[in-house]
Amino acid sequence: MAAEGLAGRWRLLSWPARTAAGAVSYPFGERAQGSVVYTPGGWMSGALAYGDRADLATGDVVGGSEEERAAAFSTCLSYCGTYEVEGDVVVHHIEMGLFPNWVGGEQRRQFEPSDDKLVLRTPPLEIGGDVIVNELRWIREE
Repeated sequence: MAAEGLAGRWRLLSWPARTAAGAVSYPFGERAQGSVVYTPGGWMSGALAYGDRADLATGDVVGGSEEERAAAFSTCLSYCGTYEVEGDVVVHHIEMGLFPNWVGGEQRRQFEPSDDKLVLRTPPLEIGGDVIVNELRWIREE
């Protein structure tokens, strides 16, 4: 799939994380929600969240207790920037994001398209002594 084939809006179907030994977990639960948008001009924006996030006790978007804000931060991930395709890898160049450590860097995802579906896989990551590959499964939602 060329870069133009990625263009559109994609809705998350599932996000399993697999260890080298075959164990499966779900980083944001089995009801995770997400959306990723790729524009034909090379811009992308993505957001992932737990399916059942708790409301804060305030309507102020910069308010809430420290505990509420920490829970909100740890149940959502979003970033945006430009993207390019290198063979079967899409490279996200992060310009803004919830996790500041990624800003100015890149996130590489192997991609596997089929009809109206898309699978994005992270490179193997060492987390807690295990080697894990996150596999995000999407469906096109133009």
